[in-house]
Amino acid sequence: HVDIAILPKVGASALEREEWNKLVPAATFECAGIAIEVNGPSQYDDERRLRPASEIIRRHLALAGWVVLGVPYWEWDALKGQARKAYLEELLARAGLSEPERS
Repeated sequence: HVDIAILPKVGASALEREEWNKLVPAATFECAGIAIEVNGPSQYDDERRLRPASEIIRRHLALAGWVVLGVPYWEWDALKGQARKAYLEELLARAGLSEPERS
């Protein structure tokens, strides 16, 4: 069994954090854990590259066996409701972390 770390964007309201937690289902995967992080504007430079501090956090999690998936704030902010859920499902699928279909 693996924990999934849900990391909403920095400065998210309680309502945004609650919505975020509803969008990502609990699941079991073969890794230490999965971290999904919505990176806010302060985590990017002027060319939309992650700043070194954010990269270091990702590297430390990866070294500890975590799969780290980043979501740029400009993509996340453009989505609402079910589109956010679909985005997260696609993100997990692209990373090869989708749960098998249940029959």
